[in-house]
Amino acid sequence: MSTSVLQDLFSGSLAGGAGCILGHPLDTIKVRMQANPAQFPTLAQSITRTLAHEGVKGLFKGLAPPLGSIAIYQAVCFASFSPALSLLTPFAASKATSNHLFLAGCASGLATVLVTTPTDLLKIKLQTKTAATHHQSSIKQMLLSIIKNEGLTGLYKGASATAIRDTWSTGLYFVVYHTLCRRGKEEKYNGDLVELVAGGVAGMTAWGLCLPADVVKTRLQADNSLKPTWLGTLSQILNNEGSGALFAGAAPLLSRAFFVNAVTFWTYEKVNKVINNNG
Repeated sequence: MSTSVLQDLFSGSLAGGAGCILGHPLDTIKVRMQANPAQFPTLAQSITRTLAHEGVKGLFKGLAPPLGSIAIYQAVCFASFSPALSLLTPFAASKATSNHLFLAGCASGLATVLVTTPTDLLKIKLQTKTAATHHQSSIKQMLLSIIKNEGLTGLYKGASATAIRDTWSTGLYFVVYHTLCRRGKEEKYNGDLVELVAGGVAGMTAWGLCLPADVVKTRLQADNSLKPTWLGTLSQILNNEGSGALFAGAAPLLSRAFFVNAVTFWTYEKVNKVINNNG
């Protein structure tokens, strides 16, 4: 493995870890609003009820699975995006068009489903276990229970829903980020500001547009009583609650998307600069 690959993996893992920790409280609120809108109907009520019954630690439920898989996620993301972009632009990756970036991003989003699906499944199940839940499970207990009852394939419940959410949205994410960075450099804006804004806007755009798909995925992975297919879960939500339910958790999702992605991209660029300056 080359030094540049190791550097990207290290920088990406550090940046991803920072974003994961800082954004997890809003992610927990988002998941609860999507999975149980009757109990958590608004952002304010969701936060106050979680704090009242579980304290601050309740906001960090389910953090271990995504945080523990950051390095693997970054490795898969890098190992899929860079080769895909090189394949699409064999002579000059720096001249990649928006179409090239979108397709390479889609390839990356699809590849990371292998990591995201099981980690999101465990994360969501832990996040939706509130103080009122009769049986509290540890990650180990939950993992063993899924494997025992459903086999290893049980860890990939919601894989199709994850792919539907992540494939095109990751492509869009890369297009928006690189386009804004390019324009910012052309206009000679402050580099730090460009990276923060580009990362935040890219995150909000991608996550905002895939919100309905995210709601379906959350419901599918959180509730064993729902039909085990994306279309089955979607039709059940529409029939029972109407189309408005597909936009549950919009406030925490969009807030988290801007904040986390701004911090993640900024941290990634800064860590790379520090390494390069001291290399």
